[in-house]
Amino acid sequence: MQFAFISVFLIIYGLLVYYIGIRGFHSINAQIPINKIAYWLIVIFLASAYIIGMAGRNNLPEGPARFFSTVGGYWIAGFVYLLGFVIIFDIFGFLARRLNALPAVIRNNTWFMAFCVIAAVAILLAVGTYNAMVPRVKEYTIAIDKKAGNLKSLKCAMISDIHLGEIIGRDRLRTAVEMINSMEPDLVVIAGDLFDGSVKPVKNQNMLKELEGIKSKYGTYAVMGNHEHYADAMDEITELMEAAGVTVLRDKKVKIADSFYLLGREDMDGRRFGYNRADLSEMLKDADTSLPVIVLDHQPSGLSEPRKAGVDLQLSGHTHGGQFFPANLVTNLMFEEDYGYFKDGSFNLVVSCGYGTWGPTVRIGSQSEVVRLNIDFEK
Repeated sequence: MQFAFISVFLIIYGLLVYYIGIRGFHSINAQIPINKIAYWLIVIFLASAYIIGMAGRNNLPEGPARFFSTVGGYWIAGFVYLLGFVIIFDIFGFLARRLNALPAVIRNNTWFMAFCVIAAVAILLAVGTYNAMVPRVKEYTIAIDKKAGNLKSLKCAMISDIHLGEIIGRDRLRTAVEMINSMEPDLVVIAGDLFDGSVKPVKNQNMLKELEGIKSKYGTYAVMGNHEHYADAMDEITELMEAAGVTVLRDKKVKIADSFYLLGREDMDGRRFGYNRADLSEMLKDADTSLPVIVLDHQPSGLSEPRKAGVDLQLSGHTHGGQFFPANLVTNLMFEEDYGYFKDGSFNLVVSCGYGTWGPTVRIGSQSEVVRLNIDFEK
């Protein structure tokens, strides 16, 4: 079944690449002669670069793996926008020809239109790179109507979807740690997808050493995301994170400062790899739920369960806020809430768009972020 799906995907992808390629070739070649063989070799290289990078991430040397992943990542975003522009122009051109209304300046200068499209995509990728590389602090103030022992408030720094690996490395993680420490948080949480999918570059470059620099009153806690499962090295990842001073919560809960509970859930995609996560009601059966209950769950799915279980605050990531348009339209349909802060009665939810990126280092319609949570308890 998986083989059939991959085969169909590659066929459709190949046809769409050919559609963009042939339209580009004819538009440019009409005025500026280009070498057909060289042109198609470049198109094929770009279209296959990310596939090569992902397929060879555990076998290629880190330099070539990073090169293929980076180039291929930008091609993914460029491909989406090129496809959109070409479809729009073809629809416009078809209707204009049917109505005999196609301006001569366009009909006779298709090469110029092609370069305009390429320039527009290049500008989008440049803006998207800035949004991805220059993170912001997103701040929310949340009121929980429960007493939390002697605590009146809690400053929590939240980060998710860092995606450490071939593209995002130690320098980006160091910047994240500096941003977290500037908040002077009481608590730090990592809401999954710290790893992109391969342990090799993270381990070889000792990236998690940076996490040892996090400073907080109650410590740093993390849950696994779907990409940790994709790495198929859960025990090794857990050991690496805990060696860096991070407490990993895999269907576990801790009572912090005798004031509130923090629960970390196994990612729901873990069932595909033999990890069936516990029910929230089971995790809370011996807890004093008169105290605030905060849950870390990588994916903001199945929200009826935390609502029913009496969870006060859930912190999630995973969606990337769509990362770049029009993917945000898809995540908005897939998830009840795909980005931001939401409140439903006593249940609060924060979904971060994440600090890192998957695929292209590009964000259009979102910006990389570290979240600051100002949590006020009942006095």
